[in-house]
Amino acid sequence: MTEVPQTSDLHEKPGQETASAFALRPSRDFDGGLLQRWTYTLTRADALAYLRLRREWSGWAKWALGAWFMLGGVVFGLLPDAVQGAAGTWRNWAVFGGVMVVQWVLVLAGLNLWQQGRARRMVPVPVQAEFEEWVDCVAGTDILTLECAYLSPELIGQVLQTPTHLFVLNFSTAIVVPLRAFADAAEAAAMAVHLRELAAGPYYFDAQD
Repeated sequence: MTEVPQTSDLHEKPGQETASAFALRPSRDFDGGLLQRWTYTLTRADALAYLRLRREWSGWAKWALGAWFMLGGVVFGLLPDAVQGAAGTWRNWAVFGGVMVVQWVLVLAGLNLWQQGRARRMVPVPVQAEFEEWVDCVAGTDILTLECAYLSPELIGQVLQTPTHLFVLNFSTAIVVPLRAFADAAEAAAMAVHLRELAAGPYYFDAQD
C-alpha cells in the first residue's frame, strides 16, 4: 500500500464534480483527492479467479445444457439392450446414471477449457495494475479492458471477497484485486466492509434534510 501525499504544487486544479477529474496523470494526487493506492501484478490466474466466480447461467446456456442432457437421454435409448439391461433394474439405472455422469464431466471439462482460453485472452501477459481509494470514489484496473475504471459509490454493484481476491463489480466493470496486494487479510476485509458501506449510500446527490 502506498500512502499518498496530501499536498500538490499544481497551479491549476481540475474540477471536483466527478471522479474523472482526477484521471489525468500527474494531477491525480492533487489536494488529497487520492487517499490510498495499492499496486500489484495481474496475471492469467487472477482472470481465471474472476471467471470462476459463481454466477447465474444465462438463458441460452440453460437451454444448451438442457439440450445436452436430452441428447444424453437419446444416446441412452440407442444403447443395445444387452448394455442397458432390463427396464427398471439396477443395471438399467446404473447405465443411465453413468451416461449422465459422463455428460456432466464433459460439461465441466469444456467449461474449464473455455475459462482457461478466456483468461489467456484477457491477460495474455502479466500487467501492472492498481487499486485506489479516493475521496469520492474507488478506482482500479478493470480486468475486462485492462484500463483504469472509476466507480462512484452508486456504481458499485457487488463487493465479493474470497480467500484469494477482492472483487469490485458492476454490470460492465470488474476490478480484481488479489489479496496479496494488501498488507494482510484483515486489511482486505476492512476494505470490503468499507466498499459495501459506500455502495449502500447515501450518495452525494441524495436529498439532504
